[in-house]
Amino acid sequence: MKNYTLNRFVKLNLYFFGMYGLLTAAWYGISGRFSEDAETAVQELFLNAAIFALMFTSALLLWYRRTEVRIPVKDISPKALELKLEAVGYERIKTDSKQPTQVYKPRPPKAPALAGRVFVQKSANFYHIQGPVSKLKSLGV
Repeated sequence: MKNYTLNRFVKLNLYFFGMYGLLTAAWYGISGRFSEDAETAVQELFLNAAIFALMFTSALLLWYRRTEVRIPVKDISPKALELKLEAVGYERIKTDSKQPTQVYKPRPPKAPALAGRVFVQKSANFYHIQGPVSKLKSLGV
């Protein structure tokens, strides 16, 4: 939960860098670009992959920006909160140990996989729910 956005940024950035680099390298190999000037082609490939990954990851994180919502414990029961999260498109990840934070993962098609996880933590007076702004607004609590 702590530094979740930074962790997502790094993972998505590495994923998009790798996939763009791999697909572009395959295209360069098929089109014969490496046989002309391999060093320049590799430099161009890495530079374009880095720029693409940075732009696409930033766009996704802005699109699915995150926030925290506090819901009073008196307003909703834990079971009702779980049902509302399921209605929005999130399912609870079962954990063996007793953790103070409940983690919910997106379940397509209701919640897009790139939206990220939702974290629910209960304090004395509030449920602290961290997740994508668009999905937390649609909770309607």
